[in-house]
Amino acid sequence: MKKKFMAVLLTGAMAVSMVSGITVKADEKESYTIGFSPYTLTNEYFTAVLDGVQKACDETGNELIYFDPQNDPTQQASQIDDMIASGIDALIYIPYDSAGAQTVLQTCKDAGVKVINIDNVITEDDYELVDGIIASDNTQLGYLSGQWVAENHPDGANVLVVHLQTAESCIINVDGFWKGIKDNTENAEAFKEVQVVEGEGSTETSFNVVSDALQAHDDIDVIYCINDTSALGAVQAVEDAGKTGQIDILGKDGAPIGKHAVKDGTMVQTSAQRPTYMGYLGVKEAIDLLEGKEIEFNTAIESYSITADNIDDYDLDAWDSLEE
Repeated sequence: MKKKFMAVLLTGAMAVSMVSGITVKADEKESYTIGFSPYTLTNEYFTAVLDGVQKACDETGNELIYFDPQNDPTQQASQIDDMIASGIDALIYIPYDSAGAQTVLQTCKDAGVKVINIDNVITEDDYELVDGIIASDNTQLGYLSGQWVAENHPDGANVLVVHLQTAESCIINVDGFWKGIKDNTENAEAFKEVQVVEGEGSTETSFNVVSDALQAHDDIDVIYCINDTSALGAVQAVEDAGKTGQIDILGKDGAPIGKHAVKDGTMVQTSAQRPTYMGYLGVKEAIDLLEGKEIEFNTAIESYSITADNIDDYDLDAWDSLEE
């Protein structure tokens, strides 16, 4: 009888031990693997996004996997396939072509991978394929530049636009730019689009296409560029044409290179984004989703204008801060 009683005690103790073990395991924070796919890491804007992504993963104890597609959409899709095969739980995604992201997004959805689309926003037709969107207020980014042009060229201006036409965000930027002019002048018809050139977001390409445009048009007053990297190409082209100080060059991002250019007077304005914070928030929201929490589907991060009037308020060598 005593042996039987001891056996019951031992069995009960084992059961308690097993339950206790399960309880401890349940209390442990689950670790996730986060994938990050920008369309390039050769542009320092995207390395700033990566800094935010990495910081959030480090803070939360999650693994990060990322690759550099180097502006190749086919390679980007292949790298995402590899990340899915390696077992990522969520993807922070900046598509090369926002209108051509459907196949990649469907692959992620079929694999049960959460997707936070950041920066370059996909088209609305594909919204159902992502779990969240985080981007700058792209209309506001362009609007701030258009507002500067309207206020500083009250009699009108001939405008050259240096575009990146595969990016939905840049299309919105340019629309916002013209809206900023229209809303802040009484003679919007005095502002004319001389030409739109494809700068590919690159300094070298922008230098070449702006150089050609300056030869074709001798009446350009303003050059609006969709990022600071392409604006630097425009700065060099204007300098080579002997027109420094005659043409106002505006960029976008508030990058260190852009802020230095505003400080030295070769650019007049840049509309600043927060890429580090954007990447950081992307990871935080992905983890919230994986933990069963709800997030705001579409988050717009406010931008701000940097000009000669306020340049001394900013750290020229930093992108942005993680403070909200």
